[in-house]
Amino acid sequence: MLNIKIILLQYFLLFAFNAFSQSNQKLLEHELDSLLYQYHSIKQLNGVVLVAKQGKVLYQKSFGKADISKAIDNTLETKFSIGSLTKSFTAIAVMQLHERGLLNLHKPIKTYIPELNATVGKLTLHQLMKNASGLPVHLNRITDLEYRDITSEELIELYNNKATLAFEPETEYSYSNLNYQLASVVVEKVSGLSYKAYLKQHVFDPINMKNSGVERTFDYPKDKAKGYDVNDGKLVKSERNYMAYAKGGGDVYTTAKDLLKWDQALYSDKLVSNNSKLLLFNGTLEDYGGYGYGFKIKYYNRHSTSKGKIVRHGGSMYGYICNINRYLDDQVTIIILGNIRPSPIMEINKVIENKLFNHSFI
Repeated sequence: MLNIKIILLQYFLLFAFNAFSQSNQKLLEHELDSLLYQYHSIKQLNGVVLVAKQGKVLYQKSFGKADISKAIDNTLETKFSIGSLTKSFTAIAVMQLHERGLLNLHKPIKTYIPELNATVGKLTLHQLMKNASGLPVHLNRITDLEYRDITSEELIELYNNKATLAFEPETEYSYSNLNYQLASVVVEKVSGLSYKAYLKQHVFDPINMKNSGVERTFDYPKDKAKGYDVNDGKLVKSERNYMAYAKGGGDVYTTAKDLLKWDQALYSDKLVSNNSKLLLFNGTLEDYGGYGYGFKIKYYNRHSTSKGKIVRHGGSMYGYICNINRYLDDQVTIIILGNIRPSPIMEINKVIENKLFNHSFI
């Protein structure tokens, strides 16, 4: 008789907990709807927001148009350019090759790209991925950009003839797209695959990111959201992006659902080992600006006594903006993909984070 009572009590407690969780999630959805539609109404949010805990979606909603001229709505399946979030994918590719013993993070990259001159060739992947190389921030600082598919060989020639170092490597932190562009060329040289083919075979396909890829000037998904600028309260079609010049640092497109698959894969060894993740997610504000390898590291308040670790990255380019925050200690993820700029994306992320804290999801 006592055992039956215990079993019934357990069922009751489980039922009560599930009912509370569902009620709590519904309240979260209502509050996020109210807040996010306010941002959308004043043209500060246009795109997709997805929030999940342990892979279970807590909130997902699309806002506005993917293509205004054709009256096509943004949806959870809409593809967006993600700009500098691409760097996280490049870092994973590097670590995969490192795990296979095909490259060393601390050897001069001239080992893998012998055509490089002595100045650039002495840099290491560690210095590149920590943004501690001294290279210029953008290619447009050393060359005029064109709407064409510049080759890796041409990029190497640009580094040799135009790139200079602003400081001695590893003495400072200075964010640079060239760091991850060079890292992507190393990936090509070592793997024997184009950067685009490597990501498809070794990152996207293994975790079924079927709506993700690498974009080029004349090779891009026709159903990707159009990019818009906010101009005097109106959405105006943005300039085209120089995608081939963004190689390795800004040329990936994806969807919110695919990014959640990628997020979940990073809690397993499907893409990289735990040892690799220790390096990818290693950083403090005092050390390289809080930058790990391809991820920015921050900390957040939890209901427990200890602070939790956030690994994140954002991206911004003509007409597009994005951010992913991964709250590792609670396995919570906030994904925001947008096709308007400017947008207060970090403010929006913080609003969502505060609501998650208030409802005890973190």
